[in-house]
Amino acid sequence: MTRTAVRRQLSINSQDTKTPGAQMDAFETFVRHAPFAAALVDNAFRLTAVSPDWESHGLSPDLLIGDDFRRALFGPEDLESLERCVAFGEAFSRYRSISLNGAEPRIWRTEFAATVTETGRTLAVIVTARDVSGYAETALKAERDQQRLKMALELDDLMVREYDLRTGEIYCSGTSPELEKWCLFKHDPLEIVHPDDREKMAELVRARKDGEAQVFEFRLNRDDGVETWVRSVGKKFLGADGKPERLVNLFKDITDRRRQTEAVENLAFKDSLTGLPNRAYFQRKFQEAVDASEIMGELFGLIMIDVDHFKDINDTLGHDAGDALLKRLAEMLHAAFRSGDTVARLGGDEFAVILRGLHSEADMMRPVNALQDLLRRPIEHGGRSFSVSASIGAALHGDLDADPSHMIKNADIALYRAKDEGRNRSVVFDPSMRSALEQRVELLRDIRAAITAREFVLYYQPVVDIASNSVSGFEALMRWDHPEQGILTPDRFMPAFEDQDLSLKLGDLAFETALKQMREWLDQGVEFGRVAVNISAAQFRSGRLAEEVQDRLKRWNVPCERLTIEVTENVYMGWGSEMVSDTVRALHKAGVMIALDDFGTGYASLANLRQFPIDRLKIDKSFVQNTEDAAIVKAVITLGSSMGMKVVAEGVEDQAQLDALADYGCDQIQGYHFSRPMPAGMVAGYLKGFGK
Repeated sequence: MTRTAVRRQLSINSQDTKTPGAQMDAFETFVRHAPFAAALVDNAFRLTAVSPDWESHGLSPDLLIGDDFRRALFGPEDLESLERCVAFGEAFSRYRSISLNGAEPRIWRTEFAATVTETGRTLAVIVTARDVSGYAETALKAERDQQRLKMALELDDLMVREYDLRTGEIYCSGTSPELEKWCLFKHDPLEIVHPDDREKMAELVRARKDGEAQVFEFRLNRDDGVETWVRSVGKKFLGADGKPERLVNLFKDITDRRRQTEAVENLAFKDSLTGLPNRAYFQRKFQEAVDASEIMGELFGLIMIDVDHFKDINDTLGHDAGDALLKRLAEMLHAAFRSGDTVARLGGDEFAVILRGLHSEADMMRPVNALQDLLRRPIEHGGRSFSVSASIGAALHGDLDADPSHMIKNADIALYRAKDEGRNRSVVFDPSMRSALEQRVELLRDIRAAITAREFVLYYQPVVDIASNSVSGFEALMRWDHPEQGILTPDRFMPAFEDQDLSLKLGDLAFETALKQMREWLDQGVEFGRVAVNISAAQFRSGRLAEEVQDRLKRWNVPCERLTIEVTENVYMGWGSEMVSDTVRALHKAGVMIALDDFGTGYASLANLRQFPIDRLKIDKSFVQNTEDAAIVKAVITLGSSMGMKVVAEGVEDQAQLDALADYGCDQIQGYHFSRPMPAGMVAGYLKGFGK
């Protein structure tokens, strides 16, 4: 193959990266500039691109770009594997001996992996190659038979341990001395497993059949305390008499991979300020406790904790002091509760603890009392000392006839009672504690009356494009024009969004009002760009949201391209996620823009971002306004850009935040730095004066 066979790089438009052609161009560009040996084969088996290393090592010397790659394969088995890779996305690998210009042959490991489109069709196959000659030579000298050599080659740099079940002799390949040190044992192979993982591993080993390979991932039992995760492939080989003769294990240190995975998961499941699990993780663990209670009758407790007068601390001592308090409280919670208890920050100054395996109410309240003792100690911050207290509500599930899913409500009622009784105290739920619900019922009644009286209105906050310094659109935000209290923000009527009926009515009102306003602006010649409307989980439940949205757009004669639908992570991944997926796909296909709101506060994963047709990724203001979260903000911007999404940062309040986001490559911003939400009547004037 000659250098002239390589096509020149094509420019890639980030807005078109979702089309198959653009994706193919992107993969070709990646392969041509890969710092390792790689080739790209399309779904018609044509060679479309190779890396410089692939070409220089002569890995397919008889092929040019556009040639049928199947000519480079050696046998029917290779051909069949490649065809299955294209047809079904099945990855495979092969070893090849290659001699370049008459030099001594080198052993190469080639791996074939399919890239699949959103529709499940294979777009191309990426082939990577690695020279494993050095390891192969070492393995050939160390292995005692061809079987051991084959296994060592297939796992590249891994350590091989062979245990003779009859003599007790242990052989190691010597390829990883540090790993080998912790993979040796005296009597039982399970000795090398960390005590916390040993029981689970023992169950897996017992379930393994002789002669079958099995894959395990576990922590090593290291006496120096260093956490080391390994991946092990184990297999018992049978002797001539049909009885187990040898146990062979192949080990690989996967600690770095586990840490990288944990770092990604932290964005979804860990609170960035305190390091505690967040609400999403809490909900998962709570459901596990509920299941254990229903299946095994396990007694568990739930603790809800609110910091007393937290807003006053922020207002008087500053947000830095408030953050320091939350971090200190997280440390106190770890000190007071057991290591196996789930301690989570649900948001703001609200914390929760799940205690499983209890025997009595006293077991639940013992750590609560310890926490109250810790809270009496003053907190030092910025050269100042201040005291803090907390209101705590506790609920115990011990009645087999009761519904454990009511635990959260019960603990909340106990928490409200603690606050009503003067705060700085702990209260255990009792069924008689229902009076705290009366205010909530009254508020919901007032909200229903306000909907009838048309007291709910929309305010509009501009979304500004950083590069062009222009307004690209607005987000429609609900406000309550209360006849006595004035304009109220959603935090004053949040219980309405937790009520399915009211949430549906308010969502419907917001959408209809936004469409009407867009029609008026279009008639007046106001160039407002797009208007983003938040859609709640309740609005998806009809199953006809996509049709209803398109019907209303037609009725108001508003182009689909003028509308953006904003959906939070919890709605995407919560109840009826498949219905949500189908709905947003239909809307996206019609031309409606889809935005993932408050990214990082729920539990969306990278797989979810690929699964849904998302055009805009909105970074929650809690990350934007916290300088310690700069790395997370950068990571989200990079992630969004790489996936062809525009990234919008919420809660931008000053020039410093704007400058930082611009440096990170953020596309658009929204926040008080440019404007607070405004009535519809002020939008036209705001647009005329923007930038002047």
